[in-house]
Amino acid sequence: MTTEESQPSLISRLEALNKKGLSKAEMARVANVSKQAVTGWFKTGTMSKKSALAIADAAGVSLAWLLGEEVEEGSGLKPKEAQMLELFRQLPEAEQERMIDLFQMRLKELDDYVEKYLRGRYKPIDE
Repeated sequence: MTTEESQPSLISRLEALNKKGLSKAEMARVANVSKQAVTGWFKTGTMSKKSALAIADAAGVSLAWLLGEEVEEGSGLKPKEAQMLELFRQLPEAEQERMIDLFQMRLKELDDYVEKYLRGRYKPIDE
């Protein structure tokens, strides 16, 4: 099974919305397209950005979820992102600021390490 096959497609997400009660006619109305265009989405698995935004908004789902990403349907967050956000929201505001500072500092440390490593790996050939 390829990665593409294991990930939900736009078609499967549209079918899920359809089963939840968002008809093809309603999709056409909210996206301001023809019913034939909606039928095309279900066949080809492609739609315009404008239509995708309209459908996601009307269905109350995230755009990332609609487009097949493995994220929470409503928030568009990956499981670890949702977990981090839940923990972050439990902190007092001063601790939230501290955590942001710590994350920024850690990212800078990682960037510095990678830059140093890459500089050390490059050995120019002396002529």
